[in-house]
Amino acid sequence: MNLLLVDDEYYSTEALHASIDSLQLGIDHIYCAYNMQQAQDFYQSCKIDIMISDIEMPKGSGLDLLKWARDKGYHTVTIFLTSFANFDYASNAIRLESTDYLLKPIDKNQLYECMIMAINKAKQLEAQESYREKSRYWDSSKKKLEEQFWSDLCTQIIPPESGQIAKELTQYHLPQTLLSESFYITLLHAYIKKPEERWEINLYEYAIKNVISEVLDTDGISPYLARISEKQFVIILKKADIANRSRYIQVCAQIIPALTTSLPGLFQLYIGSENSLEDSGHSFKSLYDFARNNISEDCKVLDITKAPAMKYYANTAFLNEWTNMLMQHKKSEVKEQALHFLSGLQKSGMANRSDLIRFNHDFLQVIYSILEKNGESAHQLFDNSTSEQIFEQACNSVESLETWLSHVIDVFDSCLSAINQSDSSIELIKKYIREHLEDDLNRKKLASLVYLSPDYLSHVFSERTGESLSTFILNERIKKAKELLLLSQKSIRDIALLSGFPNISYFSRQFKSLTGKTPQEFRKK
Repeated sequence: MNLLLVDDEYYSTEALHASIDSLQLGIDHIYCAYNMQQAQDFYQSCKIDIMISDIEMPKGSGLDLLKWARDKGYHTVTIFLTSFANFDYASNAIRLESTDYLLKPIDKNQLYECMIMAINKAKQLEAQESYREKSRYWDSSKKKLEEQFWSDLCTQIIPPESGQIAKELTQYHLPQTLLSESFYITLLHAYIKKPEERWEINLYEYAIKNVISEVLDTDGISPYLARISEKQFVIILKKADIANRSRYIQVCAQIIPALTTSLPGLFQLYIGSENSLEDSGHSFKSLYDFARNNISEDCKVLDITKAPAMKYYANTAFLNEWTNMLMQHKKSEVKEQALHFLSGLQKSGMANRSDLIRFNHDFLQVIYSILEKNGESAHQLFDNSTSEQIFEQACNSVESLETWLSHVIDVFDSCLSAINQSDSSIELIKKYIREHLEDDLNRKKLASLVYLSPDYLSHVFSERTGESLSTFILNERIKKAKELLLLSQKSIRDIALLSGFPNISYFSRQFKSLTGKTPQEFRKK
């Protein structure tokens, strides 16, 4: 989803950009325009789903811009900003179908609420546009439209209001009688763990739906089936097709063995209570939250109405022992005990994702405390793409957390070794500098080579060598320049660049300051 920010005040635009970034709303691209013409250029080159625009701008107002967009057929969801309330502005904004109208300075909570509304509306508009195209092929697309309706209803893209749902039923050519019926919302979690065994996603979806339809068809049940994400499907059963909830549970119990015998993968079916069409979104969210918090990997039916209160992870005494083991470089033993603990957590049947999160926090606290005692910053160790990718998935499953802990222990042990071997670290830094004099040798880059913070590296380097890091780099660059001046026919400019100086002027000043001669004079001696 793409967002366009339009304001003639540069710093206001940048501040708004930063605020939206911090809200983590899942916006793919944020474009910034500072006048109406720039905004029009973005419209013509990119798909703009949401626009936040100032109204008062010197080269065309926000209202002019929105009118232009509407005339061109762009159905962008729009939020207007202005420094003062004005009835004419508000009435024109409403006439042009803007989503909201905010006064500067913008309250972050209010901005968040407006963005959530705008995102939902943009998704609806996108879906509606898709359905308009599909309606031309109604006979072949009816099933897809039904699936999309239930997907949007369960994920609350369609608001849980009877009036709004009635409009959507009409839009999707579905009967209004659905509003008076009751349903069982069921969430299926299905995925293949081993990458090499995974099916093409559409083929896997087709196979799953086919197996479920065959099972239910024997009982005369016609389900609605929709894919919510790569791993999740929603199954909707009409209460009218099932005698009671006990029968509903029996029917669901038939689905898991049918899937496991026909297809590869882990299958878990989450079931709740009957609900109306208006409550479908809330019911699905309860199932989704329960599934997200579940860490078991058994193929089974889970009834969330009978879920016990889970409090498994509480005792942290063993972490003190791990601290001592880590300090003694016994990383293999710590890994073994960590994997044993997580395995027990999973097999207990009493733990959930919250336990994984709490355990991860406690374990990282151990790491941070040791680093702090050694003058280290955690972000210096884990400020890289590999760590970020593993960390993002760390608490999604026991397996993911095992991968993350193993990574943390390995990186931490390397860092601790570097701290304990400062002299060898200094020699490594010196060697790297000499071999990369023409590169940008900043403290952060050098410190990352030996898992030290930039400040700590500067301190240790000065203490061990008697000169600062920057002085050493400068002296080495001058030394290389001297060799090139005496032993090569390269130009002064080339020698400056090869020695790591950005230009001849700066090179000449530094060279003369240290040698008492200009590069030309030195070469002639």
